[in-house]
Amino acid sequence: MKRIRVQQGLAMVEFTIILPVLLILLLSILELGRAFYQYSELEKLSRDSTRYLANVIASGTTGVYSLTDSQVTQASNLIVYGTIGVGNDSLLPLLTTNHVSVTLDNNYVQVEVAYPFQPVLSVLPNFFSGDDTSLNFTMTSSYTMRVL
Repeated sequence: MKRIRVQQGLAMVEFTIILPVLLILLLSILELGRAFYQYSELEKLSRDSTRYLANVIASGTTGVYSLTDSQVTQASNLIVYGTIGVGNDSLLPLLTTNHVSVTLDNNYVQVEVAYPFQPVLSVLPNFFSGDDTSLNFTMTSSYTMRVL
């Protein structure tokens, strides 16, 4: 009987020791899932914008293609707001039209987006040297399509 009484609180102590590890593992899995979701959304938006530009540039021309400022603005708005007009809220947080670059080279249109991804925990504190580690990074998506 005495042996059972000694081990009564052992499960609670073990759970208290392992709980921080489990929470860090759970939060990192959630953050990784959020990063994958935002990257796939960024890929979809840049692909749709490139397809839109390839169609707009080709329509009504005689084979000599050019890229106008309004077409670049419409493509940038399509990536950021989901519509060719100016919207209210961007589809991804911190994404602006300044992160979009559009080029036309030898009948190929290229749209590149450099998205500044910011995790929930953006700084990892370093308790020993005093320099914190930033966890922010840039996601880059680039699509190239031929204008037909």
